[in-house]
Amino acid sequence: MSTNTRENTANPKTKRMLKMAAAAVASALLARLFSGGLLVNESKLALELATALQYALSFSGGITEHPGVSVASEACMFLLSASAAFGAGTAGYALKGAVRVIVLFQICLLSIVLAGLICMFSPLGVKPAMLVLSIILGSMSGWILKMFEERRRRTEAQFIELKLREKELLDSRMTLVKQDETERRLLAADLHDQVLNDLKALKTKVDKFAKTGDNALTAEIFAGVDSSMVEIRNIMDALSPVVLEHFGLASAAEECLERGAERAGYQIDFDNKADSKVLKGLSQVEQQLIYRLIQESITNTCKHANAKRVSISLTNDDSQLVIRVRDDGKGIASEKLADSRGLRYMRLRAGLVGAAVSWLSPDPESGHGTLVEIRQPLAQVKA
Repeated sequence: MSTNTRENTANPKTKRMLKMAAAAVASALLARLFSGGLLVNESKLALELATALQYALSFSGGITEHPGVSVASEACMFLLSASAAFGAGTAGYALKGAVRVIVLFQICLLSIVLAGLICMFSPLGVKPAMLVLSIILGSMSGWILKMFEERRRRTEAQFIELKLREKELLDSRMTLVKQDETERRLLAADLHDQVLNDLKALKTKVDKFAKTGDNALTAEIFAGVDSSMVEIRNIMDALSPVVLEHFGLASAAEECLERGAERAGYQIDFDNKADSKVLKGLSQVEQQLIYRLIQESITNTCKHANAKRVSISLTNDDSQLVIRVRDDGKGIASEKLADSRGLRYMRLRAGLVGAAVSWLSPDPESGHGTLVEIRQPLAQVKA
């Protein structure tokens, strides 16, 4: 262990011991003040204590009487009270519950016995009431110190956790910004490679028609316009689906499933058992992000699953909306489930609205394919 590590470990302990020592001194001073204010006859009490102790121990001999207040007796009593308070404070700090009370009682008993022995053999004045009060106050100070340190530790732990969550949130936002930038580039590539090229080909045909007047080009021109319109509509739907805006999440999910079937040629099943009030209660942001998760799941199925049948189901209970996207394809390799960047992006998007997304491959129900499960809490939704 390095020197710095030993210093860091010892420093809090040293500070705690100094605090407990200061609390013990303060406890002894307060006990002296309180016992004096209570008008307790400490001399008489000490003499009775010594006499009782003598009879208990069957010890014969005279008892030294209290000679009165002196500097030596006050100093001795103060040191004894502070020492007892320090021990009680240590017990109050380290122990809990009934054990703390038992140890405190034992400290009181031992201190009183020690005071009685001092009365039997020494002319120094002993103040039993002051001693007991010092022990009680010392124990309370140890307990209070423990309480404040635990509160400080909890506060520090919460602060560290908050900083970590803040960093994770910042990292997540940066990751999503990068992903959005990637998606914009893909959109630009789609516009360039598909729509722009189609328009260029269409322009060439229009120019040729203007020069030649060949009626055979008319059908090709109209087909090119229709194709460009379809491509633009698909891109617009990918950016901001009209069905989601006008008809809601369930209809948008069903249309997304149908579009996937047109591309990949699989059979579809759609089952919506979710309460319509629950679906309408979702915010626009929640609906959009959940739709993106469904859309990405269908896209992954079309690209990788080679599935023959794909289904989407929506259900809900009082606490959450559950959306399941199932396929009977070849499944997802375990290493891709752990390391896939696309799946990580989906988790980040789900986290923005408090949702959770998980992948099970093979699907536990069928034993093959993949199950994508999206769970959206409904704590803020009024059904």
